[in-house]
Amino acid sequence: MMKLYGFDTINTLKILMLLLETDTDFEFVPINIRAGEQHDPAFRAINPAGKVPVLFDGQRHQVESNSILLNLARTSGWGTRDDPELTAWLFYQASTQGPHFGQVEHWTRFAKTQNPEALERHRNIANGVVEHLNTHLSDRQFICGDAYSIADIALFPWLHIHDHLGLSLQKAEHLTRWLDQIRARPVTSQARSFFGSHSIF
Repeated sequence: MMKLYGFDTINTLKILMLLLETDTDFEFVPINIRAGEQHDPAFRAINPAGKVPVLFDGQRHQVESNSILLNLARTSGWGTRDDPELTAWLFYQASTQGPHFGQVEHWTRFAKTQNPEALERHRNIANGVVEHLNTHLSDRQFICGDAYSIADIALFPWLHIHDHLGLSLQKAEHLTRWLDQIRARPVTSQARSFFGSHSIF
């Protein structure tokens, strides 16, 4: 049985969604990063970077959420096409959406001091991501066309909590439609339930 080490995070939610989509048997092992459990020597032996999620597939510990998504999709036979567009979206999520949405979250929810200039910069880029995705989805059902894929799973969690980041989707009708479709999938709410009622997910 696979083991997923994770916590109430964007990147852990991605892996939970795909494990449930593929009907994979797995054990969820909570690593409380707010309590510093990621620095425990036992966990550092699993992932020296001290980050979640980590997926143990029975042979090795996989790290980096989008790499895990790609490997799990290939080995499970779920969305196995070798699609350069899909790979490009995974890189876009990791290099652009994730870092800038993450900085918006930091400066709006966690920072002990305020930095309006930094918040404005990252929020402007995040709004550009929203606009880009809304335009992209104007003529397709999902990110890579008519089929739901790991590109959708990778991009979904940050957009799901846009309200908590102060990002408006009022003018993003296509992106809103896409979000609603993914929220309506049974495994999406099932994945979110791993985090408990306190979670923003």
